[in-house]
Order: sequence, then C-alpha cells, then structure tokens
Amino acid sequence: MTKVEQPENPPPSSVEAGLLSSLETPPGPKGGRVRNMRRRLSEYMEFMEELHRDYGEIVSFQLPFMNCCVVFDAEMIREVLVNQQPSYLPWFPGAADSAIFRYGAVSLTTDSEMHRKRGELMQSAFSKERLAKYTGIVGEQTVKLLEQLHPGDSVNIATAMDRYTWHSVAGAILGRDFIPPRWYGQALLELMKIFLSADLLPGLGFLKSLPWPAFRRTKRGLASLDAALYGAIERARDPSTSGESVIAHYVRARDLGIVDWSFSDWSFDIDRAIRDEMLALLCAYIDAPTAALTFGIHHIAGNPDVRARLEQEVDSVLGDRPLDESGFEKLVYTRAVFSEVLRVEPPAYVMLPKEVTHDTALGGYRIPKGTLIHVGMRVLHHKADYWDNPRSFRPERWLEDPPPVGGACPAHAYIPFGDGPHACRGAVLAERIFVSAIAGISRRLRLLPDSADPPKREDMGVGIKLPYFVTVAER
Repeated sequence: MTKVEQPENPPPSSVEAGLLSSLETPPGPKGGRVRNMRRRLSEYMEFMEELHRDYGEIVSFQLPFMNCCVVFDAEMIREVLVNQQPSYLPWFPGAADSAIFRYGAVSLTTDSEMHRKRGELMQSAFSKERLAKYTGIVGEQTVKLLEQLHPGDSVNIATAMDRYTWHSVAGAILGRDFIPPRWYGQALLELMKIFLSADLLPGLGFLKSLPWPAFRRTKRGLASLDAALYGAIERARDPSTSGESVIAHYVRARDLGIVDWSFSDWSFDIDRAIRDEMLALLCAYIDAPTAALTFGIHHIAGNPDVRARLEQEVDSVLGDRPLDESGFEKLVYTRAVFSEVLRVEPPAYVMLPKEVTHDTALGGYRIPKGTLIHVGMRVLHHKADYWDNPRSFRPERWLEDPPPVGGACPAHAYIPFGDGPHACRGAVLAERIFVSAIAGISRRLRLLPDSADPPKREDMGVGIKLPYFVTVAER
C-alpha cells in the first residue's frame, strides 16, 4: 500500500522496549495469508465479523506482504485515532502517486502545521453561512431528482442517487453553473477501486502503471475532471463571479481575511495544491452519500412506523416550501434517520488502515512497527455493549434524553466520519444531501424496493452493487 512519509514519534525508551518485549501480540488466525486475502476481497464484512466473534476486541491477521491488526473496542479505537494518533500513520489509496495526489494526500496523511492550517481552511469552507449556499445547490438537484421519479416506474435507485449525489457535491465544490458530467465521478470511483486493489498488494504496485483498458478510461476521466477543476479555480479569481463554491472559498480565503497564509507560503504550486485538495474532497464524497441514501430507502420502506413519522414531519415543517437552512434545522426526525442509517450501515465496513510507526502497546498487546491497524467501524456500530437493540433500525434512539452517545455509550463508539485530526470535515454537507433527498421524496412519493434484501456493497467495500430497483408509488 502506498503512503506519504512523515517524521515518526520518538521510539520507545530502553525501559519501554523491555516492557513491550514481554507483551504478546494480539490473538488471531495463524497464517492463511492467501485465504485471508480472498475473504478480504469477496466477503469483507463477514470476515471482520468472524474475526471479532472468534478472537475478541483486537485481532491479528495476515495478508500477502502485510501484517494487520483490526480493533473493535471503542476505547482502543480512541487510542488509535486520537490519544496516540501520531503513532499511527494514516494511509490513503494512491497517496504516493504524485501524478494524481501530489499535495492533497499530504494534507490527509500528515500531522504537521501544514495539515492543521489546511484543516482549518477546510473547516471554514463548511461554516454555517457557506452551508446555506450549498443547501440551495443541493435543493436544486433534489428538484431534478424528483423530476426523474414517476409513479409506476421501476427505477435503479442506486444509479439515480449516484447521479444526484455527484451533481450536488460537484455543484458545491465547483459552483452550480459548472457541474461536470456524472461519468467524471464514475471514473474517479473506478480510480479509487484500482488504487485500493493495487495497494493491497504492495509488491504488485507496478500494475497501476500498466496500460489496462479500465485504467486508461479512468485516466481520461481524471484528465477531464482536472480541466473542470482548473477552470473553476481560474473563474474564482474573477471578482465578478459567484463566490459560493468551495473552490472560490479556497481561492479567496486569504484576501477575505479568513486565513493569514497561502499555499505559496510552502512553495507550492497554488493551483495544483487547491486542485489536489478538491480532488481529495471529491474522493471522500464519491461513494458514502450514495450508499447512505440507498440503504436509507431500504430501511425506511422496511419500517412503516419510521416512514409515517418521517412523512408527518416533512409535511409539518416544509409543506410546499423548498428546503432552506432553517427548515433543515427543524427536520429533527429526518436527521435522526440519517444518523441511524450511518450507525447501521456506516460509510465503510473498516476504515482505511494506519501503519504503526514504532513498536507500541495497545489493549495490553504489543503491536510491532509496520503493522497496519484497521478500525472495525461496522462491528463497533452494532455492538450490544454500546447500543440497545443494535440490529434494530430505530431513529428514535437519537431523540432520547440522554442521547445514545455520551453516556453509557461513549461518543467514540459512533464514528461514521472518523475521529481525531483526520475526521471528515465535510460531514455537514453529506447530511444535507441525505436530508434534502429523503425529505423531497417523502413529500409525495414512496419508493418500494423490489426485494426485501438490503443493498450490497461492492466486494472492495467501495460502491453499491448494481442494480437496486425500486417501484415509485404516490403516497
């Protein structure tokens, strides 16, 4: 797997090293690297659930060329993501490919002053004032989504939601008048799959440079997306153009006094640095909102009481009015549905791994340097230790007093957007994309899945397996 280097934490002292040497490594299946890889590529969710069931809260396993460890306990996960985070170097697919992620991956995978400042800039891009502008863009795409849903039609809703998500996200990032075609987003998703596959076999990383037909297609899509991103950067420098996009915020932030630095302070190619930041942001959004919406439709249809309460709230709060920021704040139950979807079906079975930078202790076990640490997000979100009736889809849990996290269930037992300095800062936009679509549909339609079986993710854990058909019905 590719990585971006950063200075390591100081290695343990001789006394600490002696204590570490007395600890055992975590339990887990012995050997079976090829078998484990097959499970990783075809039965990822089931593989992780079995490891937890058979070996406990922290489990070692091997893949070809890799020694891995997966953690399911909330407190140990907190150590990895927050308390001891500098000891665990984040990974990002394709991060070392300078032709694609020269500067953006550095922001994602380091803990330097540069990362902190760039994180603050990203966070300011999703301020309440700016979110109101993005909500308007998302609302326009919701109208277009509803225009495609006709009572009596059978619709591949995963594809429809993918189109809606791409247009909403690209509109917010590049501007509502310069949304690239959906196939650019599909090319980006395929690129992520290629990097994930190649990074699982670091000895075969050279495969990414071979002229595979699928890779050539994704490269063409990326080149087209590059042209759109650089065009948006250039337009943002024109003061007469709208400043509502994320790119415009990045271009103008210093002049507006939002930050007191520029990418040029680090001798960066400013345009390339902004392009990389936006590409990394698009990668973060390319799958998760589509998956949440598809799973959400499945769970809403399968729980009539949830659907009835959702429809009642939407009718009461919105009526025939378009969704704006004040309406969004009042849709508390619809937002609870979003939270519950992400609990039951989080954006990933397992978070992208982190490499241990030196021998360390975790959960009373020794974790050797170079081990890849995985966070078992889906198992964590279904643990009876933390959740009442964890397999039940119950949005009401998010409206209880006290809420389900922060008391008996620690806040870090719910991490759909990660935790610590590398948590997703664009979660607020993802929530608006979900709420806008679900509220818009619930006003006048019901989407009835053709099968009682839930949607399925692709074997790599990225993307929804197609098709997933629903029948459109009037309320």
